Amino acid sequence: MKRQQVLFSGYYGFGNAGDEAVLAASVAMFRQKRPDLPIRVLSADPAATSRQLQVEASPRMNPAAIAPQLMKTGLFISGGGSLLQDKTSTRSLVYYLTLIETARRFGCKTMVFAQGIGPLTREDSRVRTARVLSQVDRITVRDGESAELLREIGVKREIEVTADPVFAIPAGESLTVTEATAMGPGIGVSLRPWEGVDTLLAPLAEALAPFAEQGIPIYGWPLYPEEDTPLLEALAVKLPALRILRGPFTPTEWAALALRTRVAVGMRLHALIFAAARATPVLGISYDPKVDALLQRVRGTLIGRPGEELDAGELRKEIERTLNEDERRRRSRQERVAHLQSLAERNVEVALELLATSS
Repeated sequence: MKRQQVLFSGYYGFGNAGDEAVLAASVAMFRQKRPDLPIRVLSADPAATSRQLQVEASPRMNPAAIAPQLMKTGLFISGGGSLLQDKTSTRSLVYYLTLIETARRFGCKTMVFAQGIGPLTREDSRVRTARVLSQVDRITVRDGESAELLREIGVKREIEVTADPVFAIPAGESLTVTEATAMGPGIGVSLRPWEGVDTLLAPLAEALAPFAEQGIPIYGWPLYPEEDTPLLEALAVKLPALRILRGPFTPTEWAALALRTRVAVGMRLHALIFAAARATPVLGISYDPKVDALLQRVRGTLIGRPGEELDAGELRKEIERTLNEDERRRRSRQERVAHLQSLAERNVEVALELLATSS
């Protein structure tokens, strides 16, 4: 009997809104094209993943639970986010590569799905990644820089540049969203822990304060609440007008919040993607090459980096310019978004083409 199940592996079930949105968007696109398709997810919180997305889920670190699922899987997806990198640790890199190798041994088709690759700083990381990915069936990546890195380390496979699945996520209006943005459309601010981030707080507060005085709401976006909320609370000490959105919010609600935002000042990658996907202007604080790559692709503006001096006056001028942009710039941004949405959908088209060839 032909195996049709799709099994997702990624950083799911940890409460990071960006990664959860990648999964939610991917599942929604699969269901739109193949509503009959069995989908299972490897998750750190299987019960929550199952409840939120109405999918089957298994513990991501339990081999006894994973092996039976691989026996039923036609397509194994290593999907979304920055899974294949050794910046945080080599342990996670080995985990994701080992899962791909194991899926191949179980006879599954394997796909690297819309990933952002790197950084890969260690030679052994680069060698192992190249060896494993040269054996997968299909590779799509979310930016050209990831494709270049894979070619540089010697991956011998066609690599297709698509876009992050979150560009295709729908906005889900809800009472929670309405209440959270009761003050009206405003400026969204996203921060994340990183060396040097504390130096950004004072100039951010100085730049944003005049807009609060004009009655424009300033919203704090804690996409990964346990990590981001303390930083936003520290910013609120310097900027009392900051309203921290404490949620919890589903991925589609984050998309709706972005739709109600006039400009996003973002550090987390998916804060910027949520905004860009709704054609909201983005001003980025880059802590990683993936943020630079996104800003270039959506024609956002780089306003600073953690640990570097941030000019409050220049940032204020940039926000003013963005708030008052002309209709031509808005139309241009909407056209880019439509193109990125179609590229995001391409990931699922490639996956279904591959699944059709599974045994």
